[in-house]
Amino acid sequence: MTARYPRRVPADNPTADSTLRNIRAALLGWYAAGHRDFPWRHTVDPYAVLVSEVMLQQTQATRVAQRFPGFMRRFPTADALAAASEGEVLAAWSGLGYNRRALALRRTAAIVTAGGWPAGVSALETLPGIGPYTARALASLAFGEPEGVVDTNVRRWLVRRFGVEPATAARDLQVLADQLARTGDTADAASWTHATMEFGAAVCTSRTPRCADCPIAVGCPSREKAGLVPVPRQAPFRGSVRARRGAVLRALSRAAGHSLAMASARRHCPGGDGCASAAGRGWRLQSAGEHRHDRPEGEDH
Repeated sequence: MTARYPRRVPADNPTADSTLRNIRAALLGWYAAGHRDFPWRHTVDPYAVLVSEVMLQQTQATRVAQRFPGFMRRFPTADALAAASEGEVLAAWSGLGYNRRALALRRTAAIVTAGGWPAGVSALETLPGIGPYTARALASLAFGEPEGVVDTNVRRWLVRRFGVEPATAARDLQVLADQLARTGDTADAASWTHATMEFGAAVCTSRTPRCADCPIAVGCPSREKAGLVPVPRQAPFRGSVRARRGAVLRALSRAAGHSLAMASARRHCPGGDGCASAAGRGWRLQSAGEHRHDRPEGEDH
């Protein structure tokens, strides 16, 4: 993807409506010209979107791309997942880490099977394991609502392109993301969300941003400066505490009466978005500090 977009993006007022429209048009055109292919980008089914979003919490997209199709074959619908035992769900989840995510996903599947999907971001946040970030992603990708979705990758390019301080409050970045999402033609909210994440993952990267290939480089105050935004790095999975914990949980779930594994998972899973409420309502960098689980560099939706 090396196409250049000559459209000038005004730099005098970075949040002017014309600027936002031009940025939207440039990124959507860039995304349409070519992007990485992931299986979850071919569906707007709320259940499938949620499965992918939950899997992508603290797990690299390349690994999720390998596991998502098999999980969906095993549990193709929310009612199929809700009807499965906890042990079956954990077995299918094996190797993805943070097993408590799978248990929260199963509880959500039971709720939507019984009563349908709630409407709107606030209502979606009431579901188990869903916090502000996941609710916005689900609303945008599955229900076509123009919601700004801010993960680590999106946060990075917003900070750079609009020249804001890296320490800018999550709320301010969310407001900016919402402005972009709701400017101009918002008919294809899902494509916009995918484009914003893909751009941060593939072009406006953390260490070596590809400014020469950037479709919105004109007017960018950070162009060619490598004004890198510090992004928390995901700790290695192999040999980590969660890797060892996962091995223990798998062994327990295979044993007769795996209640100990269930109890351990529940005890560490009190709330939403990756069940990490004690760490700030979600492992994802939910906007600037809690969303997409600080997804590793180069990974996005």
